[in-house]
Amino acid sequence: MNMIDKDKIFDLFSSDMNAEKDLPINNLMEDPLSKIGMFTKLIQNHEVFHKKLSQFLSKESPNYNIEQTKEASTFTVYNRAWFYINQIDLTDSNHLDAVLDFKVEPFLTILGKALQYFEDTEQYEKCEKLLNLKKLKRNI
Repeated sequence: MNMIDKDKIFDLFSSDMNAEKDLPINNLMEDPLSKIGMFTKLIQNHEVFHKKLSQFLSKESPNYNIEQTKEASTFTVYNRAWFYINQIDLTDSNHLDAVLDFKVEPFLTILGKALQYFEDTEQYEKCEKLLNLKKLKRNI
């Protein structure tokens, strides 16, 4: 049986402000696989949310513009997802390995949806990066 190292637990509550940088959660988001995962999950969960919201609102009579709300949330989600995927650098071997190791589906589907969104909003510089990622993933 493994014992919990109390010193490691107490180190999490260090009064040293610089110690925060070494917490596992902060290091986790430096991992390219985590960035790809955040990109994918944000868009996936956004779609699930809107399906459930539509079901809920079909029973209610909302006092606001549903389409504008969806447009605003879509803008927010896709741009936040872009924040993560834009940090992927295909010239870095660790990042390239992360792209190759990430599960093909739903990644390809989500890349396609992101491409469509940014094409519809005429953000072609973003489309170029997403298309390169999609081609790389599809061809491997």
